[in-house]
Amino acid sequence: MDEKDFDNMRRAGTDAARQVGEAFTQIDFSGVSKSIEKAVRDVGWQLSTFGRDERSPYVISDPQDVSRARWRMWAGLAILFFVTIPLVVVGLALLVFSPFSGIVTLALGVAAAVAGSRLVGKGAHEKAFAQMLQRVDKALGDRQSVSVAELAGEAGVPVPQLVSVLDEAISRGLIPEGHLDVAGTKKMLYLTDDAWDAVQARTRPSEATADEPAPATDGDDVGSSTLPEEAREVLSAATQSAKQISDCASRIREAEVSATLGRIASKSEDICAYVMHHPEVASQFRRAATYYLPTTAKLAASYAELEGHAGGPEAVRTLSDLRASFAQVDEALSKLSDELVLDQSIDVHSDIEVLRTMLEQDGLSERD
Repeated sequence: MDEKDFDNMRRAGTDAARQVGEAFTQIDFSGVSKSIEKAVRDVGWQLSTFGRDERSPYVISDPQDVSRARWRMWAGLAILFFVTIPLVVVGLALLVFSPFSGIVTLALGVAAAVAGSRLVGKGAHEKAFAQMLQRVDKALGDRQSVSVAELAGEAGVPVPQLVSVLDEAISRGLIPEGHLDVAGTKKMLYLTDDAWDAVQARTRPSEATADEPAPATDGDDVGSSTLPEEAREVLSAATQSAKQISDCASRIREAEVSATLGRIASKSEDICAYVMHHPEVASQFRRAATYYLPTTAKLAASYAELEGHAGGPEAVRTLSDLRASFAQVDEALSKLSDELVLDQSIDVHSDIEVLRTMLEQDGLSERD
């Protein structure tokens, strides 16, 4: 083995050591700084639920899940401190005497660091999830439906965090008949199919009435009964979202955000009016109508809820992100409106040129 090979192997060992360092930096120890705050919340929650031993019959919550998640975290930490660190130290030492052995040892250290980090991260997530699900389980009692805001107050969990936990619990089958309705201005949790079906039965007639095609008028408006199916679907979705966004804008105290959401709703209505008269462009508006606008309506409702609880740094950061997202949607709708008008302008200019050419060919117009 010549000196060049030895240098190459030394550089490989250095790269392996760097990977170990990167693996360590991926471990999230931010929860340690919040331990005091969490302890205070735990005491408050225990006092609020004192004497209430009943749990919800509609939630599957195992008290042992917290212990199992904690053991997983300890296993990951044990791998990091009792396997990874010794392997890294030994590997670095072997690089001097036996480069190949050092590289292999460092590679094993990297693998152990990755495995340990994953165990710690997974355990921390499962522990937090199990603890919050137990709070939700105890706060629900035997209710079949409850507003998310009310449940958050009783369980001592922030609304955005509670929505995430409920969504995960439903997807994992821990709330077997659960339905989370966050589309409207008031988020609701339904724990049985019967409660969910009852709500759907009450709202379905009004939705059917709203979706019925309006009769054609004698004016310039085109009756929706004459529109293609795609155009009707796009217009229905966009109109509903625009109304929700407008309602949220009226409830938001911050003038700039309220104005931005108002512009989004107004631009959506203008585009809907354009699509009403030009249904052939409905496909260009479909993504905005079926995804961007409903998502914006949901985020606007979240902003209205968080606005009154913006004391913590996390809430402030979330509100800032929401403001930036609203500005992006506002800009995107302006571009979409310009593109639709540009397409029409191109068609109009083409028609004008054809008309002029035919008039000139028929001798009915003089050339410039």
